[in-house]
Amino acid sequence: MMRKYTARQLMEDFPDDAACLAWLLAFNYPEGIFCKKCQKITPHYPIRSRRSYSCQFCGHHVHPTANTIFHRTTTPLTTWFYVIGLMMDKHCKVSIRQIQRETGMVYKTARRMYHLIRSKLEAGTDPFGRME
Repeated sequence: MMRKYTARQLMEDFPDDAACLAWLLAFNYPEGIFCKKCQKITPHYPIRSRRSYSCQFCGHHVHPTANTIFHRTTTPLTTWFYVIGLMMDKHCKVSIRQIQRETGMVYKTARRMYHLIRSKLEAGTDPFGRME
């Protein structure tokens, strides 16, 4: 689970989507990525044009956002991390309108994001983890 962050710390640790994706990869694959084609844990390198990593040996792609609340989102991961940080603060009651105002996104996107994060938090599961 991500530690409590101030807005400044969050921007320093996660300045762009690549940093968020790398953190998400390390979080969901702590022992390394098991390549389905090579049938072993192999080194992977990031693909710049997509939110994925490729196996160094066979080229098989792994998507760290697959089966998470970030799956197929076009919203920047930095925005997701910011909103999760807001919502994980127990003392801060966050509304959909507040998320919309602070991030500049449309209401429909803010609502979807709010409900996905809230459902994970209410279930007691980590919002960054993979869904079963």
